[in-house]
Amino acid sequence: DRLLVMYLGQVVESGPTQALWERPSHPYTRLLLAASPVADPRLRQARPEALLRGELPNPLAPPSGCAFRTRCAHATPRCASETPGLRELSDGRQLACHFDLPPVAAPPLPANVIPFQPTPSVHATAYKFG
Repeated sequence: DRLLVMYLGQVVESGPTQALWERPSHPYTRLLLAASPVADPRLRQARPEALLRGELPNPLAPPSGCAFRTRCAHATPRCASETPGLRELSDGRQLACHFDLPPVAAPPLPANVIPFQPTPSVHATAYKFG
């Protein structure tokens, strides 16, 4: 299974679901995952606050270069002048960013928490009868 992350209609990161979930590379993917609700208060307190700056750009007139640059903490003048292409990373992911930001590891889970596991669809499950 693969996960695809888009911002203003452009793919910013894609890759195997588990790898992307555990080690997001693109700043927008990181912010999305950091903003997802956490039911366990112990995990909620251990997680850094997701901070997204700036205003959401007009999707009908996106900014030049990287569409996420107006909200990205890592943006440089290059981000305004060049649109980053989707490039292959060594672990099977694809990333649209000018920079080689190291993937951020998810904080360790307490021993009693079951990590995310993609659920296979009913059609992909083999059943044995008799």
